[in-house]
Amino acid sequence: MQFRKILVIDDEVMVADVCRRSLTLSGHEVNCAYSGEHAVELAMETRFDLAVIDGMLPGMNGIETFEAIRQICPHLKGILVSGDLTVDMALEAVKKGFSRVLSKPVEAEELIKVVQRALVEADLREENICLKNQVLKMQNLFEHYMAPEVAEILMNGPESMLEVTSEVRKITVLFADIRNFTFLVQHLHLQDSQKFLTEFFDLVADVISSKQGTLDKFIGDAALALFGAPVLQDAPSQAAVAAAMEIQKRFEKLRARWAEKSELFVQIGLGIGISCGDMYLGNVGSGRRLDYTVVGADVNIAQRLASGTMSGQILLTESVYGEVADMVKVQEQKNELLRGLEKTTRIYSILPLAD
Repeated sequence: MQFRKILVIDDEVMVADVCRRSLTLSGHEVNCAYSGEHAVELAMETRFDLAVIDGMLPGMNGIETFEAIRQICPHLKGILVSGDLTVDMALEAVKKGFSRVLSKPVEAEELIKVVQRALVEADLREENICLKNQVLKMQNLFEHYMAPEVAEILMNGPESMLEVTSEVRKITVLFADIRNFTFLVQHLHLQDSQKFLTEFFDLVADVISSKQGTLDKFIGDAALALFGAPVLQDAPSQAAVAAAMEIQKRFEKLRARWAEKSELFVQIGLGIGISCGDMYLGNVGSGRRLDYTVVGADVNIAQRLASGTMSGQILLTESVYGEVADMVKVQEQKNELLRGLEKTTRIYSILPLAD
């Protein structure tokens, strides 16, 4: 244990001196004060770690003295001693932050043990607070680079992470792609492009989170979101479609606001593709860098749908439409052979709702 600076406060000089000698022999640096006012003066000159205080001091009593010193040394730990200790006094002392309460007379050996326990407990509390702050800082850092749900899995330790690294699950994926953004970038200042994308991604992240989805990643000017993984949902496709409609609605407001600054924004729009099916959920990458994500044909389908949309359009696969038919009106599209796929895909386009 690290030796500390201790302040003994007692109006009985002989008692204070006995305490000082006992604690000094234990290796601590000890000062004595003989009144509350004297203790406050010493605390203004020296940062003490612990105070042993007589509860029945003249003038300011022991509890009042402790409170006054803690205004100067907020981390000060206290031990209250009293020859007339009552239950009410003990409860008040604990309420005010004292670590221990002792009855006089106090044997030197007992005082040393109580002081050591109080200091060890204080060290543990401070260490726990420090560790908790480090964990929160690390979690916040993770959440800037990955979905909060994934960050939580990582923070829970390697064992929980391994349990979900090789799972095949039915998942609904949403892919949102800004249409004609390449044109916009060619004519817009890079700082404005970055600011617009940041507002767009904030919008997407907010909506996905509100629908209990997981924002998997940003890819250029597009976003990939998952519903039903890694957090289970009762109706992931319905949540995904509701999110898509809300994203489109809020994107139009964002685009209109930016269009007031530049007519270039009239040229862009947002396309969204949604598909669902069995996918691999887990770690993908190399031994040096991993990405916790999904892999499957329906991820590619959702991306192809989004890249083939017109501005403001939301396209669904038949598997998604079968789960949301009661909540949206759609226009059935012809079967299409999407780029890179061997089989045709039946596509449904959600009809926009009247304002």
